[in-house]
Amino acid sequence: MSEEATRSFQFELDFDASPDEVWRALTEPRELERWFPFEARVEPRPGGEVLWSWGGAWTWLTRIDGWEPGRRLRLVQQAERPFDLEGRPLAEGRAAPATIAMEFTLESHAGGTRLRLVHSGFGRGAAWDDELDGITTGWNFELRGLRHYLARHRGRERTVAWVAISTPLARAEAWARLTGPQGFPLAADPLAEGRPYSVAAATGDRFRGRLLVAMPEGEVAGTVEDLDDGIFRVHAWRAAGETGVGVFLASWGGGAERVRAFEARARTVVLRLFPGSPDLRAAPASPPSPAGGA
Repeated sequence: MSEEATRSFQFELDFDASPDEVWRALTEPRELERWFPFEARVEPRPGGEVLWSWGGAWTWLTRIDGWEPGRRLRLVQQAERPFDLEGRPLAEGRAAPATIAMEFTLESHAGGTRLRLVHSGFGRGAAWDDELDGITTGWNFELRGLRHYLARHRGRERTVAWVAISTPLARAEAWARLTGPQGFPLAADPLAEGRPYSVAAATGDRFRGRLLVAMPEGEVAGTVEDLDDGIFRVHAWRAAGETGVGVFLASWGGGAERVRAFEARARTVVLRLFPGSPDLRAAPASPPSPAGGA
């Protein structure tokens, strides 16, 4: 597929950290696991491989095409197709293959670091539309999560609860159900990054803090004050014409038991909201997959 026929996602974010500190968070396996995947492996050289895995369905394998410590990281996936909700490439004929690349560049800026991500190579058509949309919402959360980790929890181990299911509902309908009174209702005025929010969840949990991400009908995440600024997140995404729905809670250093107990309660609520929906976290291991569901 020609460059003219492909599309990209581009994003910039400033960090109160040095380029070397951001670089380590992007490239050292243990650091990656403190903010991004549940498991990471890195061969730190040009031509080496990087693996990010969220367990079960989602495993993302790339080749290092550019390795300039403290400055530039370029990762490439060859001849990829869009993925379904379980992280499996679509069958031949449903979408044309493409070469997907992620390029992270770092530069000193205002006493900290400006990170720029260009995630490129997305084809055209409905399946690629979903893929690009999922990447957009996913990276908006993940990179803000990286900034939060470096600012508040650098060097601390993370505990994560994450429930994810698939549903035949349209994303807008699924989002309304997820964030409705029987789920995880969001209270914020306005719903905007940096503003206070609260959630009185049907699990019996109460969360309040400041919003890190606020993308209506797709991605909302905020700090949790009484979890030492952990993160609570609700998200919905599209993949290959299907809708995924997720609820996420993370803590660093403390609150691990609370996080693990929340996962069981959240799964019960989500499956009650979406009866008969497959549990994506229970899916078997699959080939490399995208960040949209991450």
